[in-house]
Amino acid sequence: MDISDRSLQELTAIIEESKTGFDIDILDKWYFKITEYAKEEAPHHLIKSIGYEQDNVLPMKFKVNCSKRAVPHLNRAIEHFMPEMQYVTQLYFQVVQQIIHKEYEEYNPEKSNGD
Repeated sequence: MDISDRSLQELTAIIEESKTGFDIDILDKWYFKITEYAKEEAPHHLIKSIGYEQDNVLPMKFKVNCSKRAVPHLNRAIEHFMPEMQYVTQLYFQVVQQIIHKEYEEYNPEKSNGD
């Protein structure tokens, strides 16, 4: 079985794109875009309760700061930007969404159905 140069180049491009989607600067950019969009869409009294922090020691570690009432706005912001993200970044933010949703359900199980 012989792999053509074109096939090899396509595979290399897929691997390289996957690596760039999981970069610290790219994740930081998306966290910024998502939180800013969520602030724009949220009621005025929730704006200060939406944000994120990047760990100084572990730069790949981010902490999302969001009040329980602002969770639906944050989830809608993630959904809004999902089509623009690279595949690996989409997977990363899908996991972030799952974690946020799980914590939201634990806090308020009767209202988590409709988000």
